[in-house]
Amino acid sequence: MIGVDLGTSAVKVLAVTTAGREIASGSEFYGLETPETDFVEQDADVVYRATMHVLAGVLADVRMRGSEVDAIGFSSAMHGVLCVDDAGEPLSRVITWMDRRAHAVADKWRADGTALELYRSTGAPMHPMLPVAKLRWLLENDRDLFAKTHRFVGLKELVVYRWTGEWLIDHGIASATGMLDLRTREWHPRALELAGVTPERLSKPSLPSTALRRFRPAIARELGLTGSTAVVLASSDGALANIGVGASGRDEVALTLGTSGAVRILSPQPILDARARTFCYCADDTSCVVGGPTSAAGASLDWIFGLLLDEIPMDQRFARAVALAEQIPAGANGLVVLPFFAGERAPYWNSALRGAFDGLDLAHDRRTILRAAFESVVFGVYAVYDVVRELAQDANCLLLSGGLTKSPLVRHLLADVFGIPAVQPREQEASAFGAALLAAQAVGLIDDAGAAARAAGYDAPTEPNPDLALTYRVAFERYRRHIDAHLPLVG
Repeated sequence: MIGVDLGTSAVKVLAVTTAGREIASGSEFYGLETPETDFVEQDADVVYRATMHVLAGVLADVRMRGSEVDAIGFSSAMHGVLCVDDAGEPLSRVITWMDRRAHAVADKWRADGTALELYRSTGAPMHPMLPVAKLRWLLENDRDLFAKTHRFVGLKELVVYRWTGEWLIDHGIASATGMLDLRTREWHPRALELAGVTPERLSKPSLPSTALRRFRPAIARELGLTGSTAVVLASSDGALANIGVGASGRDEVALTLGTSGAVRILSPQPILDARARTFCYCADDTSCVVGGPTSAAGASLDWIFGLLLDEIPMDQRFARAVALAEQIPAGANGLVVLPFFAGERAPYWNSALRGAFDGLDLAHDRRTILRAAFESVVFGVYAVYDVVRELAQDANCLLLSGGLTKSPLVRHLLADVFGIPAVQPREQEASAFGAALLAAQAVGLIDDAGAAARAAGYDAPTEPNPDLALTYRVAFERYRRHIDAHLPLVG
């Protein structure tokens, strides 16, 4: 089976056996466009061409080995909005999750109570990234485009439509629009009213296990697909990352640290926070994924590396930053970095929050700042975990994914700050792996996607250092006090 992950900056395709063994893979990067302040967009056709190119290569690799593909599952980044005409052709670029143009809409709804009202039904904390806010922004600010648009969709929906002629959206991606009722798994009437759309202008909410076997002739010829191959909708990248690392229970936390960060658990029933600090989205046909994403992660570190290590070639900056940070003791000599250079999502959901270096001293140098930056990124995901365990329970381990977690320094920081083992799965493409496994489960090739992920194995855990527990507890409380001091300044 194959998992396809339509990510923010790249498509990744992974072919695995039912035993979880990787047999072929490929990826291709694509860019983002920032035509105006707060606008972060993507060309849907560039993403589609990259996806077809990489998938064709992986399919050829699989067939060269004498194998056939029984199922293809799709993962996708959440919160994107693409305007298409009645023929399904794009009228706009994709408005990505990083786009902040709808911040005034989100701020208004948070202030007047609309945000909390919607959260209680949809599980989506209000933020400019949500499609419900983006659609409202389009209605108010680009009326011509809004009126011309036949349907508002995401990247996965576009791919599925081009392959099959059907406009379907899995419950995981639909949940992340802020317009799906968590309990009925249908479009929420009040959310649609606020967005200014009817259900006919959106795709049909469908079970993540939905399997499609009828393809347009041109697609079937190009990819060599037959009626024996099923395309399974699967779910969002976050939910599938949980499945891909084997985090199936409420005591198993999936933690992603890459360009952005996230902390998530799976739950058999919805779990909502009275203060809307965490999301609760549909994961598969029956369960929910609960947690929160952080914007302050790898992207924030890259910005700091550019300031402090501009003489170092870009491909060597991370390794140099790690080497310098390791020269400074835990706690960064009291320095706090608030790495919110483009606002922050969980647990604050405040797009106006901004970065700061607090507690700078003449004795500090760039090594200190780098150490504090790494620690603060980890404190950011720990702040989300603090809320998640308040709603659910303490975790017994962290199951890791994302590029930053490949660094021993980051793994040790995670284990020490969280106070539990940090475990790296052998299969690192968690979302694509989860998509492949969920597709296999949907067509009856395996019984339990989570169990199959766990059977793929893990590296030796990184254990917490008890001697650093107090140091990091004090450092985290200092970090939290500085955020609490900044929040009133930005409203």
